[in-house]
Amino acid sequence: MLTKLIIENYKSIEKAELEFSKMNLLIGPNGSGKSSVLEAFGLLSWKLIPFTDGEFSQVVHNHETTRKILVDGMFEDMPFSRITYEVPPFGSRRIIGKDHSAEFLYVLTSMRKLQRTLSGVKSSPSGITSKDAHQLFYYACYRKEFEENVRIIREFYSRYGLHDVRWVPTERQNEYEIIATTPEGVDINLADAGAGLAALFPIVVALAFYPEGSTVFIEHPEMHLHPKLQYELAEFFRRVSEKRNYQLIIETHSEHLLYGLLNAVAQKRLKPGELTVYSARKENGKSLFEKMAVHEDGSLEGNLSDFLEADVDAFLDWLKA
Repeated sequence: MLTKLIIENYKSIEKAELEFSKMNLLIGPNGSGKSSVLEAFGLLSWKLIPFTDGEFSQVVHNHETTRKILVDGMFEDMPFSRITYEVPPFGSRRIIGKDHSAEFLYVLTSMRKLQRTLSGVKSSPSGITSKDAHQLFYYACYRKEFEENVRIIREFYSRYGLHDVRWVPTERQNEYEIIATTPEGVDINLADAGAGLAALFPIVVALAFYPEGSTVFIEHPEMHLHPKLQYELAEFFRRVSEKRNYQLIIETHSEHLLYGLLNAVAQKRLKPGELTVYSARKENGKSLFEKMAVHEDGSLEGNLSDFLEADVDAFLDWLKA
């Protein structure tokens, strides 16, 4: 498990030390630095393509090429991993320490969309992304050794009236579609089940197949989701994290997802120490991250003004109307 992530001189982050637990949320307004944390995590995990030497001046803090970019990950019961980027002639990348822990670090970006017809096959969860998760589902769907993994996917969608999620061939060679059966017994293409449920498919598949004990960074899982489904998604994340011993780090703008996890704490399904919430903001061009206190009753102590003020302002405007 990743216990601490240290980032220095990456984009708007001059220095940040983020401590993580089992379930983690990064919240805050656009442009506050949350995505920079995801990108730094991706560099550490080697799941994102590193920038070239020519791009160094664009990503180093304040465009000062005399600085070094450092990403340092500390792991529970494992050696640390560190990647240091410098401008030439000093060398473009140096790796200090053992990096085998990066094998269990994964990034699920917000670039995900389920097409009506698909192609391709992927036989290993290693390196699975938001774009090719359906290819792993194609490989594993009807194989007996993956029954438990596929069950996680089907149980998720059955909660929304979509049963027996599976793939079937199309009329065109080497193409398939992913379908589900409605309560009325009608088979529909999952892409037609609604943009939200379709967009969740890569996330649900990946979390069903990543190696147990993995650390997964998820970008904006609430995209295209109704508020009620955002709230319910918190319980899915909690359950799959418990079932497969995942550590999840979630970048989100969803107060409903936050409320769902805080409610799990209040109802004793999640311990306060198992949920970490960071509030990001930017001051004088620098990203700052405040670790908020999670209490046993599910309350949260810290600065949430930038996160919830739109709801408050909208309510006050409604009262004045």
